[in-house]
Amino acid sequence: MSRLRRLHLHSRFFFITCNLKRGVRLLRDREFLLLAKALRSVQRKVPLALCSYYFMPDHWHAILLPEDGTSISDILMRIKIAAYRRLSKSRECPQPIWQSRFYDLILHLRSEFDQTIEYIHRSPAVKGWLQIPSIGSGPVQLGMLIEPVRSKWTMFVCH
Repeated sequence: MSRLRRLHLHSRFFFITCNLKRGVRLLRDREFLLLAKALRSVQRKVPLALCSYYFMPDHWHAILLPEDGTSISDILMRIKIAAYRRLSKSRECPQPIWQSRFYDLILHLRSEFDQTIEYIHRSPAVKGWLQIPSIGSGPVQLGMLIEPVRSKWTMFVCH
């Protein structure tokens, strides 16, 4: 049992990073759709706002808002299980895919939310997977799609 305790478990915007286990084959383009379906299936079952997500070959980022009564830990467990079930069929391999833990950060301010959206958008470029133009100096509006949205490495939705 982990000794890590979170101060808040729900009713906050959480910036999440979830990594593949070391030594696991990187996610491929067709597997991103399976991961997106896993996210959506969990969203249909538990009270959760999925604000944005971005998939890369070795990890993914999301901004999630779990509603009262559903903890962020429970949501990530459900997402990992749903994704594992879909991906293990695709990979024909029953080995674990995800690191057991995840990284989370509570976004308290609108400016933190906007900066995190920009970080999520720029992360593939920093890794060298994607070339992107500058977003500009103004804040990113919730609900706004950020270009480029058609990268072979990513799926990005902000709604």
